[in-house]
Amino acid sequence: MSLVPEAIQTTIIRILKPLVKILLRNGIAYGTFADISRKIFVDMGFEEARRRKQKMTVSNVSILTGINRKEVKRLKEALAFDTDNSLLKFNRIVRVIAGWQHDEDFLDSDHEPKDLLLEGEKGSFTSLVKKYSGDMPIVAMLNALIDSGNIRVIDNGNIQLINANYLPSTDSEKKINILGIDAAEFIEVIDHNINIKHAENAWFQRKASNMTVSKSALAKLKQRINKKAQLLLEDIDADFSENETEDERKSCSVSFGIYYYQKNETNIED
Repeated sequence: MSLVPEAIQTTIIRILKPLVKILLRNGIAYGTFADISRKIFVDMGFEEARRRKQKMTVSNVSILTGINRKEVKRLKEALAFDTDNSLLKFNRIVRVIAGWQHDEDFLDSDHEPKDLLLEGEKGSFTSLVKKYSGDMPIVAMLNALIDSGNIRVIDNGNIQLINANYLPSTDSEKKINILGIDAAEFIEVIDHNINIKHAENAWFQRKASNMTVSKSALAKLKQRINKKAQLLLEDIDADFSENETEDERKSCSVSFGIYYYQKNETNIED
């Protein structure tokens, strides 16, 4: 029986599903995500201890987070993540390519990555994958490296490394930054509204939804929504501008956002 309340468990799953989809598309493996998560748990643990007016000690944060004291202390003192090394360590595809380039079992007489037989106990693609990617299926790794343009199957059936640099399909940097900023703001709004004691202190959080809208009407609806939402945002932006101050001590950062969501059975570009 899980000790995590069902509502919290369901919420975690709902938030993580779209996030993990983006992370996988951008080549971020679980190990990297776990490292970052532990660091965030520790940082937020100290903030939570302060909010509860408890002593901000390693022991208290260890109790709050479930992370051992030694790890809490290490992560508290860590200033930044070495993302390159983290990706190299945890991304199985990168590990396989690196092994192919440096392990003597997979190099030719000139110390260059040699063409590999698919199967074999030693010096084969199968043995390479088993050695450097743990339990990832051989066919899955083969297909992933073909799709990324790192390898090809040549005429004699051997597998050839043609690109030593793994470059996953990435979203634009600006869009990724927007994801972090806007998603974080929206979750903060909901968190604020969960924790307030008086309704008048709530931040605006509403949405219109309907589960039976005709698909044939979507194009027209989206066009109308886009137009009306843009006009509203421009009007609110003008209000923000009219109430600006140059005194940083008397200023506050505010945002107002609108989004359109459509649940699709398959991905649609537009």
